[in-house]
Amino acid sequence: MTRMTNGTASDRERWNAKFLAGEGQSLEPDPFVIEVCARLAPGRALDLAGGAGRHALWLARHGWDATLADLSDEGLAIAGKRAEEARFVLQLRREPAEESLAWAAAKAPFDLIVVVWCLLREQFPVLPSALAPGGTLLYKTRTSDHLRYTEGHSLRTALQPGELRMAFPALKTILYREANGVAELVARSGTGLG
Repeated sequence: MTRMTNGTASDRERWNAKFLAGEGQSLEPDPFVIEVCARLAPGRALDLAGGAGRHALWLARHGWDATLADLSDEGLAIAGKRAEEARFVLQLRREPAEESLAWAAAKAPFDLIVVVWCLLREQFPVLPSALAPGGTLLYKTRTSDHLRYTEGHSLRTALQPGELRMAFPALKTILYREANGVAELVARSGTGLG
């Protein structure tokens, strides 16, 4: 059984309500995921805080051994149903990001970790340990310069401009872009050969 803090329980309830209301159910992967992952050789992938699984499903369709981790029962139920209908094997883990990363680091590091539209700042120090040698991190989220924050959204879910570029000093940055309040990062772990 997953142990939850009050914040985790309220986050789970909030996301369950969003999925039940029909939000966050797009099947289309983010163009950044396609741009980056289409060039990578398939391996083991973790879609972290991946909601209804649009990225995990795309990865599975393209030969990846994909795991979807999220807090939401409803998001995972949608992803599980979609995977079953498409006849994809998709491992589902209902747990907070910190538990997924601890599990991955201890048992099964990943060749690819995808995080899109989720700020997991508290996990930045441990996230690289969940990557296999030569593994790739793809991270995309909003900064405080994004229009949504000028319209009143809580800055608690925003990076500071330039923050993502510096967030993973143990990884080699392959690509970094930041424009219109959106930061995109592709970084790779060392090969372990030197």
